[in-house]
Amino acid sequence: MIARPAVQELLRSYVFAELYTDRKDSVHKEKDAENARLQEDRFATAALPLYVILGPDGLERARLLGKSNVPEFIEFLKKGLQAPPPANGN
Repeated sequence: MIARPAVQELLRSYVFAELYTDRKDSVHKEKDAENARLQEDRFATAALPLYVILGPDGLERARLLGKSNVPEFIEFLKKGLQAPPPANGN
């Protein structure tokens, strides 16, 4: 899905961060447990895969839980590029 040209084009607008929570090796076990707690605290879910788009202000703009198809993923990426609504509702 990520290799699709339409997805690649949208991904150029993003900065990536990965939060590893489920690696099986003992070297990463403690850090991954810490990351899992961070994910649960920040995003109120332990679901994997979890894709979240945060704006420059750190606020969540879009979220996609679980597996998705290409059209769903493209819509998720487009939603993340939209300006957030004004804070006061105007």
